[in-house]
Amino acid sequence: MKRLCLILLGLSCSLIATNGASAQSCQATPERHAEELHGFITGKNRFIKTVGGKWSFTLEPASSGWDIRLRDKNWIDLTQITPPFRGTPNPREVYGWHFRNKANTAKNTGDVNAPQHLRLFQFSQSLSGTGGFRPSNGAVEPDPNEGRGWLKIRDMGLADLEPGERARMNYLQFNACLTWPRTTEEALAERDRLSPIFLEEERETMFGCGLDANKYELSAWVMPRIQSGDFDGDDAIDTAVPIIRKSDGRKGVALCRAGTWVSVVGYGNAAKQPLKPDYYSLAQYLNKVEFWEIRTGENGQDMLVIGQTEKSETTVEWTGKSFTTRLLAHFVEP
Repeated sequence: MKRLCLILLGLSCSLIATNGASAQSCQATPERHAEELHGFITGKNRFIKTVGGKWSFTLEPASSGWDIRLRDKNWIDLTQITPPFRGTPNPREVYGWHFRNKANTAKNTGDVNAPQHLRLFQFSQSLSGTGGFRPSNGAVEPDPNEGRGWLKIRDMGLADLEPGERARMNYLQFNACLTWPRTTEEALAERDRLSPIFLEEERETMFGCGLDANKYELSAWVMPRIQSGDFDGDDAIDTAVPIIRKSDGRKGVALCRAGTWVSVVGYGNAAKQPLKPDYYSLAQYLNKVEFWEIRTGENGQDMLVIGQTEKSETTVEWTGKSFTTRLLAHFVEP
């Protein structure tokens, strides 16, 4: 087990234990969307969360636990295609008695044929607007191009454990993931987003904004190659791209505000940090960056967050007159 110490500016240091066992993978690809969920539910409550901006992933209360469902806007269950359709329990049924033996005297060691902590299911977008799925008596092979999902039980509680009773689940903590195919247009857009090659119109945007082509070159040393947001709070879209300085290859970030004003971050006075020089150097740090993303700051304004996974995070924020950097978090091993 690895221990990390998270140092937040203005806060004390605390130890964080991270488990070496990783969760089930939930990664988007150029061909498929992926969305991960986390949840906790108790009693007869229902869990519900929007997925893909158009569906409702739900855990609906049943007599012995909960039923996994993915509902469209008309409340049609898109997971109806998940086998088996008769006989043994369906993996969408997350019930307490699945984890007990037939006599309900101990844990299930195999005498009860039921899925356990990992639940795999399928869903079909084509069920939207229909009367539902009508399974045939024959075997049904899941279409690899349809939706797929999993739910992993992280923790649970069981009640009604007396012999002869049917155990029920009274709380559930879980992780889940849903993945479904992108449309042709979405797949092309995702491939473009993951490409390190700048389009000619992107180059025109940055150099037309005032970036000096004699001094700097656009270079996708961090992906995606371009970020767009309202970084200065004027309700206009701004653009940020990774760059290098031609004279020495040093990395930086160029920000074009509303297609008119350009700022360059990472080259000394253009990005003063409220930190001691011997403790932190943005120029050295940019050589180790693994990700960058847009987040919402405390003032509700977009900001760039540049970081090293599980090591550090630095913000690039608009002060009202210029961009400045701020160390958000730094992880060190004790």
